[in-house]
Amino acid sequence: MLKKLKIILISLLFLLVMACSNEFARQEYNSNEKISLMNDHYAKEFSVFNSTNEEISLTISKFNGRETLWTKKLEKNRDIEINLSFRLSKGQAKIVHIDNDNNVTTIIECVPDTSTDGFVTKTISLKNGQNRLKIVGYDCENIDVKIEFSKL
Repeated sequence: MLKKLKIILISLLFLLVMACSNEFARQEYNSNEKISLMNDHYAKEFSVFNSTNEEISLTISKFNGRETLWTKKLEKNRDIEINLSFRLSKGQAKIVHIDNDNNVTTIIECVPDTSTDGFVTKTISLKNGQNRLKIVGYDCENIDVKIEFSKL
């Protein structure tokens, strides 16, 4: 009887942890203070990331949290154009730019109904110092991101 009770309690604890596993991501989604932190905080499954000077591609089967995709340190301010494609089948996610002063700017936000059909062009104002791009999301499934950079 005691052994069955232990098994039931452990099972319930496991289910509770699994049910709350994305809660941190949901709470941090609109927190520029958390997003701008240098460290990343995420949980993901089956991810493939490729990066060159001209392009980033990322596919993830499940994602919750915030992860840095790109960093660039500049000597002076400048604007760049990027072409990006952003799709997911479930959840909510965004790509953000974080400047050297930890200001967070949303470049594009995506839910299943607003996934892009092909590329859209955005202009990003990069500042002197460290610049970062992060993906931030919760309850996400089947993410597909492609970012093409103009010459830096």
